[in-house]
Amino acid sequence: MRQLTPRKDNTNTLDDSNSDGARSRMVSFGKANWKVLLLVTTIVVVVLLGIRIFQNFSKPIKDDGDQAVLTVAVEPIVMKPVHRTLKLSGTVWAWDPLTIGAEVGGLRIESVTIEEGDNVQKGEVLARLNSSVINAQLLREKARLKRALINLDKTKQPNRPMDINRIKAIVAQASAVVSQEEANVVRAKANLRNARLSTVRYRALRKEGAVSTEDLDNRETQEATADADHRNALERLEAALFAKTQATENLKLALEGGMKQDIDMAHADIAETQASVKQLEAQLAQTVIRAPASGLITKRLAHIGDVTAANEDLFHMVRDNRFEIRAQVPEQDLRSLSRGQQVKFEGAGCDNLLGKIREISPLVDANTRLATVRVDIIYDARSGVRPGMFVSGLVDLGEVTALVVPSISVIDKDGRKIAYVLDKDRAFSRELKLGERAGNFIEVTEGLRPGEEVVTTGSGFLKDGDIVRLEKKGQ
Repeated sequence: MRQLTPRKDNTNTLDDSNSDGARSRMVSFGKANWKVLLLVTTIVVVVLLGIRIFQNFSKPIKDDGDQAVLTVAVEPIVMKPVHRTLKLSGTVWAWDPLTIGAEVGGLRIESVTIEEGDNVQKGEVLARLNSSVINAQLLREKARLKRALINLDKTKQPNRPMDINRIKAIVAQASAVVSQEEANVVRAKANLRNARLSTVRYRALRKEGAVSTEDLDNRETQEATADADHRNALERLEAALFAKTQATENLKLALEGGMKQDIDMAHADIAETQASVKQLEAQLAQTVIRAPASGLITKRLAHIGDVTAANEDLFHMVRDNRFEIRAQVPEQDLRSLSRGQQVKFEGAGCDNLLGKIREISPLVDANTRLATVRVDIIYDARSGVRPGMFVSGLVDLGEVTALVVPSISVIDKDGRKIAYVLDKDRAFSRELKLGERAGNFIEVTEGLRPGEEVVTTGSGFLKDGDIVRLEKKGQ
């Protein structure tokens, strides 16, 4: 049987190349293993060191058969005097904000005499409006009033003979005018009759061809003119008759003297004119804008050249410089407050500002469960307090005996304040509601009872129901 024998040179060459590649891969693999081994070793050392530190800090109990997981210190819950305060926060407002506007619309502002931040007195001039139109109207009404007064005197006093003679002359003249106008009417009527007859004749002649169309048109025009003259004469006669009647009535009044009705009418005219004068005088006074009360000007909206309009604000002011702070207080805190209590505000711009509770709202908002408490403050420009500022203050509620625990026994867990209470050899957590602080103690309003003991050290490492060992005194 024939055997194939590989060539030595080829075999040797292949073996050498394979051995070199394997050697290179082994070196790379060895370096990677050393890096991984170094990283794992570092992690193990850190974990062991952390466990050792935790064991030393929590003072673990040696495994001698005791099941306690932690040695803790406890202190009893006691009753101590606590100085209580209540925090009030709110916005600075004007006690009685006033809006000042113009009572007369459509007038131009001529001058403004104050600026924002000025303190003004009641009646002080703030601005002036243009009053030229009202002044002119007032002069006219005063002239009418003077004439009405003269007319009343004339109505009351007896007529003089010369006045009667003058009125008689007027009546005679009116009668003459009437006679003249009556004659004019007769003459115009006759002219109209003649014109109409002439027109009728010319129409007949025109049908026969005896006259031209132009002649007929002239006759018709004369008829129309005569008709217009007749109507005009009638109107003048009517006017003359009215003038004669009026003159006759005046003569009758002059002969009889003033009638009671005429005197009453004269009095009515005077009263009406006096009312117009007073109205214009009032409007003239309204062109001067004055402060309705003493106080602080907080906003100026009036500018020279502006034209006033109805319901337009010109100035804002605080009456009597009285400010208040409107604080929103939870319903459960209202029982601690009363009228007259002093509030001390502190913070930026307050400079130990003092206030006094003036009013507690009888209504609690059904949605927010908050009530408004109004606190009067004394305004002082140097204090830095300004309307619209948000400030905070404290109400001193005095000292009360309350249940307190050491502050270190209270821990925060998931947003809740809890403390661990010792029950025999086990520690159980209690959720607390806290009140005021008193040194190293804190008031507990809900969650604990007098006589119980709370864990003061090591509570951060406990779980609910853990078995604990009490720390020995002096340890």
